[in-house]
This record gives sequence, structure tokens and C-alpha cells, in this order.
Amino acid sequence: MNRFKIVDNPAGLNQSLFEVTHGLYVLTAVRGGKASGHSPTGHSPNGHSPNGQCLDAAMQVTSAPPRIAIGVGKKSLTHEMIANTGKFVLNALDRENPNCADVVRRFGFQSGRDADKFEDFPYETGESGIPILPDAKAFYECTVLPECTVDLETHTLFVASVDRAGTQESGEPLTYNEYRKSMRNRR
Repeated sequence: MNRFKIVDNPAGLNQSLFEVTHGLYVLTAVRGGKASGHSPTGHSPNGHSPNGQCLDAAMQVTSAPPRIAIGVGKKSLTHEMIANTGKFVLNALDRENPNCADVVRRFGFQSGRDADKFEDFPYETGESGIPILPDAKAFYECTVLPECTVDLETHTLFVASVDRAGTQESGEPLTYNEYRKSMRNRR
């Protein structure tokens, strides 16, 4: 055990969790109803504004039936939208996309309560009417399974069925660890 740095305080435990490997995603949702198409302002023609946020707390939980779980902070606008509609799209970021860092900045460093994250940002809508990032490595259109939702005090664990998915032939998914390393190297 002497090879390990042992921690038991909250800051140390939080830091140690960065060793858990997982992807970095953009989680998208809409406020009530469906977004139908894309306008230059980022607002759907029927007035349902989309929102998105970066998310690293996502995992496949079963393959048959296809289900994923996401942990979303309760204070976020995206959480509110998912809780109200029961729908979301998880977009896997492509680390080979030259605009990947800009996408992370747009969706990860500002609140949808203060800024329209889709303003002047191209997107497509899936069957659920929720934004799909066209440069994503993959996307997953999902429906929350309410009976599997778990309250985690500060977050909600949403377990959802994957209703539809799409993948691109090229590219590689970005992991959260790769993103953190790239940010350290830029300092």
C-alpha cells in the first residue's frame, strides 16, 4: 500500500476520482415540447429554446435493452428540462474535431440561464426534437425511465432507454482525462 497516496478528506477524494476514466459529452435538452428545426438564433421555430451542458457522468448500464445512466446536477437548466420532458440527447465529443475545445468552452463554461448556448451554433434535431451536434462522434436519443431515477441529493441519476443513436465512421471519442490533461498543458 505504500505505493499509493492515501486520502480520506473531501478534496483528496474528489481529486482521486479524476482517475476514473470516462468520456466527455454534451448533454442536450429542450424546455417543454419539441424543437423543430434550427433557426439562426438557436431558438426553435415553436419557441422551445434548446440548452446543453458538458457532462462526464455518463455510462452504458445495459446493452440489451440499451440503457445509459447520467448524473446531472440539480441546479442546472438542463436538469430542469430533462426532469420536465423525460428526454435528452447525449452527444459524444470527437477529440479529432479541431473545434472540440470551442464546443467544451461553449457548453461547459457558461450557464444556459445566462446565455443562449445555441446562438449561432449549428445543430440538427433528432426525432425527439432535441439538438444533435453534427460534429459529434456519436449521439444517443434517450427517454428517462422514471422508475429508475435516483435522487442523489445534489444530483439526479437518470437511467434512460436509448431510443435512437448515430455514429460517425471517423473520429475518436474524447475522454474527460484527455480533456483535463490538455487544459493543464495550456496553462
